[in-house]
Amino acid sequence: MIKSLIIGIKRASGSTRMVLLLLVANIFFAVPLAIPFFLLFKRTSSATLFAQRMFSDHLDAVWLTDIINEQVSGVSISSLVSEVGLMLLVLGAAYLLATTFFAGGILEVYAAEDRRFTMRKFWAGCGAYFGRFFRLLVISLIFYGVAFVIYGLLVWRISAAESKATVERPGVLETYAAVVVLLLLLAVVGMIFDYAKIGTVTSERRKMWRETFKATRFAFRHFARAFTLYLIIGLVGLTLFILLVWLRGLVHQASMAAVLLAFVLGQLAVASRLWTRLTCYAAELDLYRQLVPAPAPASTQELTVPEVEIPTAETEPELPEVEVAPEAGEAPV
Repeated sequence: MIKSLIIGIKRASGSTRMVLLLLVANIFFAVPLAIPFFLLFKRTSSATLFAQRMFSDHLDAVWLTDIINEQVSGVSISSLVSEVGLMLLVLGAAYLLATTFFAGGILEVYAAEDRRFTMRKFWAGCGAYFGRFFRLLVISLIFYGVAFVIYGLLVWRISAAESKATVERPGVLETYAAVVVLLLLLAVVGMIFDYAKIGTVTSERRKMWRETFKATRFAFRHFARAFTLYLIIGLVGLTLFILLVWLRGLVHQASMAAVLLAFVLGQLAVASRLWTRLTCYAAELDLYRQLVPAPAPASTQELTVPEVEIPTAETEPELPEVEVAPEAGEAPV
C-alpha cells in the first residue's frame, strides 16, 4: 500500500501538463458562475465604500444584509436566488459529466505501458470510456442514495431517542457521529467506483453492472489496504488545499501585485485538488494491478504435422513388370 502511495504521488507530480489541462477546464466552468456575482457586485456597490472593503477580499456584512432584505434598488433576492440556483444546477451537472469524461483520459494515460501523456492518447481515452463511465455514474447514484438513506435513518433514530428521553442527552455528538458515518459511506462508494473504472480500463469490460459487483467485491476483500490508501490520499490532498487557502487569506489585496498573488494561490489550491485526484487514480491503479493479476494469455498448442515424404524422380519406386497374355492368333513376344 505504501508503495502504491509513493508511485501515485510520483506519477501525479510528473503529470504537469495534464494538471494544467484540467485546470483550464475548471476555469472554463468557473467563469460563467462568477460573472453574475461580478455584475451584481458592480451594480450594487459602485461609488460606495462597500467596493473598497470587498476589494480587500473581505465580505461586507452590511452589503450582504441589504441584498437579502432587498434594500438595493433593482435587485430582487428571489429572482437572484432562482437565477443563480438554476445556473448552479446546470453547471454542476455539466461539471459532473466533464469529470466523468476526463476520467477516461486520465486512466488511459496511467494504464498505458509508457505512461506518457499525449493529447492524442488522453482525448482517445476520454472518448473511448465516456459511455461506460456514464453508466457507472448512473449506477453510483443508487449507491450514494443508499448512503443518504442510512444517514437519514440514523438522524431519525437520534431525534426519536431525544424526544423520548427523560434526561438531557448529548444529541449534538450523536448527530456529528452520524455525519462522520455519512462521510465514510460516501468515501467507500467513491472508492468502489474508482476501482470499477480502473477494472473497465485494464480489462476492457463493457458490462457495467458486473464491473460494479467486481469492484465491490475487490474493495471489501482488500478493504484495509484499499480504504487506507484512499483515506491517506484524501487527507493529504485536503491538508494541502487548506494550507494554500490559508496562505491566500493572508494576502492583503491592496495592490495589483497582491491581487495577482492571491489569484495565483487560489489557482494553486484548485490545482492541488486536481493533483489529489490524479494521485488517487495512479495509486489505486497500481494497487489494483498488484492484487488482481492480469489474465494470462490463451496458451497456443503447437500443432504437430506429420512429415509426408513426397516422392521425387530419384526416389520414385519401380513398378513390377506385368506379363500380358497374348490373344488368340498372335505370336508371343
